[in-house]
Amino acid sequence: MRAPISNYRRKKNVVTTAAHKDWSNLHYHQDLINCFAEQIVSMKDFYAFGGVCRSWRSAAIKENSNTGLRLQHKVPVLLLPKEINAPICNFYSLTKGQIYQLDLPETMGKFCYSSLGWLLTVSEDFSKLHLFNPLTHVQIELPHLRPEIMTLRNINKFVLSSSPSWTSNYGVMIVSYHELAFYQPGYNNDKWTSVSLGLLLTLTDAIYYKGQFYVVDYLGKVFVCEIEDPKNAQIRAVAAGIPKELLFGPEIHFKAPCLVESATGTLLLVISLFEQGKTESTVGCRVFKVPFDDGNSWAKSEVKNLGNRTLFLGANNSSFSIEALDDSICKANCIYFLNRSHVSDEGHIDIGIYYMKDGKIERHFEAFPDFQYKGRSITSHSWLQPSF
Repeated sequence: MRAPISNYRRKKNVVTTAAHKDWSNLHYHQDLINCFAEQIVSMKDFYAFGGVCRSWRSAAIKENSNTGLRLQHKVPVLLLPKEINAPICNFYSLTKGQIYQLDLPETMGKFCYSSLGWLLTVSEDFSKLHLFNPLTHVQIELPHLRPEIMTLRNINKFVLSSSPSWTSNYGVMIVSYHELAFYQPGYNNDKWTSVSLGLLLTLTDAIYYKGQFYVVDYLGKVFVCEIEDPKNAQIRAVAAGIPKELLFGPEIHFKAPCLVESATGTLLLVISLFEQGKTESTVGCRVFKVPFDDGNSWAKSEVKNLGNRTLFLGANNSSFSIEALDDSICKANCIYFLNRSHVSDEGHIDIGIYYMKDGKIERHFEAFPDFQYKGRSITSHSWLQPSF
């Protein structure tokens, strides 16, 4: 197993010769930088190493992409709320159980939504949109989104088809409750495309799955986005809504359905259940394979065991799953949920871990007062996937 970078700093040949020098000058010795970068095994070391200078950050990204490390790098961090004009963002590390700070002036005065390790930042006056990578500080300006296409005040989710870190052929889908907008560089004269819903729907989530974007409405009805022709971009139903009798109980209701791809390439629909009350806290989850007109019903498609997978659901991030390795901090066969509460309760956060095996819910996050944010915030809690 590779030693942490902190161990290497204790070696004489490093400390005695470079401790009092400007380490950024080492960009002339790329082999030495790469040697250090290969030792990174945690997000904490990645942040510290990449913060030295641009060349060091590039080396960290390159080495960790090439080696394909499977440990903490796949474990997401939790982006915490912050003051509107604060340049500092706080991140909670699941692997360390600690809160770290990053200087991200690019997020000042902006709403933030996450997908594939990138943030969609929307200015407070809703006039400017950017894709922003918080690890590399790369920023991509997006075209102005005209009001007739979408009202930015009602953004619900944003989803990337692929990471802009590796390709310029990426697509961006922005989901409002009643509107849908798509952008891809070079597509439709580099303008946003309005995707017709055909009728009034309340959309709750979206996902890029097997080469196409899919969306789901509040009743669990799944649609595929047909966007080949920008003049006739529309959605088409591929799975009927979930029957009410399958979910509703006398006191049980469900929150916005989420779409997640499993390890086997199956599209899952996840529903969080809650009891009507003061805080609408999640009391359970139900998971279903989306029945794509294959003759199966929702009742026959329910999933009781996720195997070694962990699902991450968030109100302001695209949902995703990771493999929970034996030495990973993430719990297998569990759902880490971060749901939006529809009841005003200052400081309340509906966040926790749902255990598929026995239906128990762990709310250990509530032990951290930093999570109970009570100031005026322009960013909300969001899972952020480390993206190299």
